[in-house]
Amino acid sequence: MGRAARTEAQLEAYLERIGYSAGVVAATVVRCRELGYVGDATYARERARGLRARGAGSLRIVADLEARGLPEALIFAAVEESRAGESEHDWARRALATLGRRRGARMAPAKAWRFLLARGFSEETIRALVPEPEGA
Repeated sequence: MGRAARTEAQLEAYLERIGYSAGVVAATVVRCRELGYVGDATYARERARGLRARGAGSLRIVADLEARGLPEALIFAAVEESRAGESEHDWARRALATLGRRRGARMAPAKAWRFLLARGFSEETIRALVPEPEGA
């Protein structure tokens, strides 16, 4: 069984935390990159794809990848690739449909808004799919 994938920044932080010198850390990261053990681009794509498959919207994916110290250019490329040619609206609609099947009924607009916001979909995307709740 393999270990969870790490970003280059995570590997650097780990090696520093357990006491390796800066030179050893840098050389180790370079070698691990050469061997394919770490790679920020691959990690970003796989992480974005995995989050998207679990119903996450672009805002949530961006926040997750930023928190892992990935460069902005990789983040936005990974998010775009995670859409697999579909629009953000299509992914939000799919997330709502999945929730509807689990609950067995159609949900109230306020609940749908909260659900999609928590999943990381923008208000613009949600507004296109769900009527705004009363009193909003």
